[in-house]
Amino acid sequence: MEWFEVLKWWLVLEIIGFTAIPLTAWIFRDMTGKGLSLSKILGLMLITYFSWVLTHLGCSYGSTIVGISLLLVIAASLIVLLRYGYSFDKKEFIITEMLFTAAFLCFVVFRAYRPEIYWTGGEKLMDISFINIILRSTSFSPMDPWLSGEPMQYYYFGYLVVANLIKLSFVPSTIGFNLGVASMFALSATAAYGIGRDLTHSKVFGILIMAFVVILGNLASFLQLIVILIPKYYHIFNIPDVDLWGRLSTYYYWSASRVIPDTINEFPYFSFIHGDLHAHMIGIAFQLLMIALLFHLLRQEKEWHVPTLAMITLLLGFIFLVNSWDYPTYAIFFIIVLAAWRIRVLAASKNIHSFTERALNLPIMELLKIIGVGAVVGIGSIMLYLPYHLKGGMSHPLCLVTYGQTQLLFYLGVFGIMLILIMLFVILNVCDMYYPDMKIIFTGLAITMVAAYMTNIQILIIILPLIIMSIYCLIKEKEPQLQFIYLLILFGALLSLFCELFYIQDVLGISSPQCIRLNTVFKIYIQNWIVWALAAGVSYFYLWQRINTSDKRHLMFAVALVLLILGAMSYPVFATYSHSHQFDGEPTLDGAAYLQQECPNEYNAIQWLNNISGTPVVLQSPGQSYRLNNHITAFTGLPTVIGWVGHEMTWRNRDKVIDERRSEVPKVYTSDDINIVDQILIKYQVKYIYIGMVEEEQYQDHDTRKFFENYPNRFELVYHNPTVSIYRVMEQDV
Repeated sequence: MEWFEVLKWWLVLEIIGFTAIPLTAWIFRDMTGKGLSLSKILGLMLITYFSWVLTHLGCSYGSTIVGISLLLVIAASLIVLLRYGYSFDKKEFIITEMLFTAAFLCFVVFRAYRPEIYWTGGEKLMDISFINIILRSTSFSPMDPWLSGEPMQYYYFGYLVVANLIKLSFVPSTIGFNLGVASMFALSATAAYGIGRDLTHSKVFGILIMAFVVILGNLASFLQLIVILIPKYYHIFNIPDVDLWGRLSTYYYWSASRVIPDTINEFPYFSFIHGDLHAHMIGIAFQLLMIALLFHLLRQEKEWHVPTLAMITLLLGFIFLVNSWDYPTYAIFFIIVLAAWRIRVLAASKNIHSFTERALNLPIMELLKIIGVGAVVGIGSIMLYLPYHLKGGMSHPLCLVTYGQTQLLFYLGVFGIMLILIMLFVILNVCDMYYPDMKIIFTGLAITMVAAYMTNIQILIIILPLIIMSIYCLIKEKEPQLQFIYLLILFGALLSLFCELFYIQDVLGISSPQCIRLNTVFKIYIQNWIVWALAAGVSYFYLWQRINTSDKRHLMFAVALVLLILGAMSYPVFATYSHSHQFDGEPTLDGAAYLQQECPNEYNAIQWLNNISGTPVVLQSPGQSYRLNNHITAFTGLPTVIGWVGHEMTWRNRDKVIDERRSEVPKVYTSDDINIVDQILIKYQVKYIYIGMVEEEQYQDHDTRKFFENYPNRFELVYHNPTVSIYRVMEQDV
């Protein structure tokens, strides 16, 4: 395995994290550990932003610019250090670094047994295409690798984060891809630990909360394990009747992400082991950084803290460019937290105890301030990234869901384990604050049942009581720490409810009406998982504190809590074991190594093309999503005229240019008219024409090579092996 590359990558992450510590500690000065668990994420965000800004100011993007961006982070930290000082907690630093390194190395080993940047059931070829074309770019926005000559119509900052790490570590991109996946897991795990540690003041429960966020599986994954262990179900799921470990090796990691019909229900650990270095997965670490900032904001005791608000503004805008689905969610969450903070601070200054009274006595000027600050942060988050937004992008309408809402059983399959803990926590706290009689309980249940029946939204049976109880607890609670937990619970419930009422319309929903909610549920449920995982972990902490081991009933409850965690642990254990090929085979981190074995001629052609500088257009056959095609673009970063057509249609809302390119490109391989071929090549500024196994199969009735050989003044054969030919289009003809 490529341990030297791992070491270089890890050292770069350590340097970034260490240089950002004073700045992080200044911002998170009230946090346990002063934000040590977040310094790497903050450092990566700042380096990415600085490198992007410097490139837009006229500098040529490359290793030098990324290095200068790192120096700017160092300079900012030094200024803070000289002005405010920093007391270094060595013990907390060692614990955090040990956790990060352990998480990173564990996932490095896992990726080494499943390194393939593959095409089926995922979008790894898309991800590596974006990373490689950014690595080749000298300016931004980068070119779309699958629509040459057009700017990338996709949020690309997550790929820029990884590209910057590749630039700093000088690791090959096919190895950097897998190290990037391991890094995102380790960064998210460390951040979740830091937040959990801060919410519970316990290292043990900090680790448990980390597990809730990035490791544990859902209830459906546990049920799959039960089915595997029961012999009478073997024939239904094609499970071999062999020894126990043989059956467990058939554990299918994929099923846990497809619980609700016609939707995707990914959760962090699935995303990490699936290994698509995709926007929603990269965004997890930055979501956690935002949650930490909002918690820090909520517990401020002083007046408006400009550095905190400035960092929220910068991060909010950054989130838009990492995964734009996260932007409205955290913009709304920011406004809610901002309002809750101001109400609490003003009430404390006037010694008002009732939250309701606090809200009703909120001065008009203060309300205007909240609105004004919210507007400034929102506008600022766009203005700081204005060049990106001026490039334009596709907008998709918000539509009402009229059919296909989630059935309660499937919903519990996704969130059931968390909901058990959250509901227990909230119910017990409501009972502590207020003792309702049975009439009120039955009335509330009846209203919930009627609402669920009349609206056909089954999850209202759970969501409506959870919303009401979390609001009630929020009103009664005075401690900002517990207020934040109720806000997480409330916001998660609202996210779940949103997916039952609305969906974002995209091309997939138009072409497949049964899948109208697929992407909406996919992207929002990950956000829902993160906020509820934090809340469930803290709920576990408070429930555990209630246990009196001398009481048998309490002891049984403690055992039930432990069994709940063990059930959730089944997924990471068995999914990792089965998906890693049972850790059998020769480990490597090179995501293209499989191509060298399965398609050596294609691999050798890729190696030759990687010696070409710049971004000349290489013509390939139009790509079909989730198939082995456009792998030349993927592993070289050289753009092609039209790549995965289905993806481009989604990004560009069926733009007619896609159909135009899809119809014109095959003519280069099939036409006998040199004038038609010339027109197409000139139109798309094609420099190289690739003929490999995909083109041979697709255009087998045409002798394309012979046609090019008939025009030696127009096409020069610059590379050839038994199955691949690459022709350079002569300059005078283009």
